[in-house]
Amino acid sequence: MTPAAANPAARHPGFTLIELMLSTSLIALIALLLVSMTNSTAATWRYTTSRIEQFRSADAAFESITRRLSQATLNTYWDYDSPTAPTKYFRQSDLRFITGPMTTGAKALLTTKDPRRPTHGVFFQAPLGLVDEPKNNFTGLDNLLNTCGYYIEFNKEVRPQFLDDLGSGAPPLRYRYRLMEFTQPSNALSIYGFTSGSTSGKSNNAGYTAKTWFSNALPVAPAVLSPAVHVMAENIIALVLQPKLSKKDETSTGKTLSTDYIYDSTATNTDPDINPKNQLPPIVQVTLVAIDENSASRAANGPTPPAFDASLDTIFQKFQKTSDFDADLTTLQTTLLNSKPPISFRVFTSNVSIRGAKWSRK
Repeated sequence: MTPAAANPAARHPGFTLIELMLSTSLIALIALLLVSMTNSTAATWRYTTSRIEQFRSADAAFESITRRLSQATLNTYWDYDSPTAPTKYFRQSDLRFITGPMTTGAKALLTTKDPRRPTHGVFFQAPLGLVDEPKNNFTGLDNLLNTCGYYIEFNKEVRPQFLDDLGSGAPPLRYRYRLMEFTQPSNALSIYGFTSGSTSGKSNNAGYTAKTWFSNALPVAPAVLSPAVHVMAENIIALVLQPKLSKKDETSTGKTLSTDYIYDSTATNTDPDINPKNQLPPIVQVTLVAIDENSASRAANGPTPPAFDASLDTIFQKFQKTSDFDADLTTLQTTLLNSKPPISFRVFTSNVSIRGAKWSRK
């Protein structure tokens, strides 16, 4: 009998210590790679999901703005130029449409300059049928008028009272730039108190040109909350609204409806091609710029508006001339991309046709 036959273990040798250590190291390395890949995939998934969720709310808000803006109305009618000594008929309206820079420039929508309300705003009436008196029966009155408005505001979050009751144990308040929607309920509609009827202290005529019909209904300052105002989306840093003629009218006249983004349906222009008096703009180009939450949280500075980048303070003062729109938007995008670290953002833009606009040169 040979030695190999006498010793079965010799025919089936076991692993040496070095082989065991090597195989264990390989298994550990593979496991480490798998864990690293899993973590990287999970982090990418979380980042992508958070961006999708962030920009999804901005996208939904953008769709809501464009849909409601397209429903703007003035309900115009024709009346004598003078009730006592009439000489002609002219177009008249008790409703209003106004858009432009919120707090920047001599013709700003609000008289108080406030960096917490940057870029533009728009206010108008639309037949939305929204009310806040459930005790009354408004069934079938879906076309009741509401005064609507959209603008950006830097403010604190609205959260349940029990969190504030925690005192020092409460999580810190989140201050962000937010897209705000102002909706005055039909049962509280105040526009006619300024443009018709007989209410003391108000203009009470369709020629009323002041802005208190919407500014009085807004909170005095961003720190003040109002039941008629609510948040549509967070981390919206720019809202730009450009009233425009149809392409056919622009081509035939060679004129721009608004050179400074300002459009006021109470204004009179001697040029009939661009006279907004009691008329809706045929088209409004709406542009919205949103950033992601990670970028916003990095720049958060409590109740003080974040700087993001020093040059953004200057950019917030831009969008004053429609001829500079492309250059201003490019500057804004470049500034966001060149920030340290770069700010992730998305730009939404669309030309909104206002269905109730019947542009006339008469």
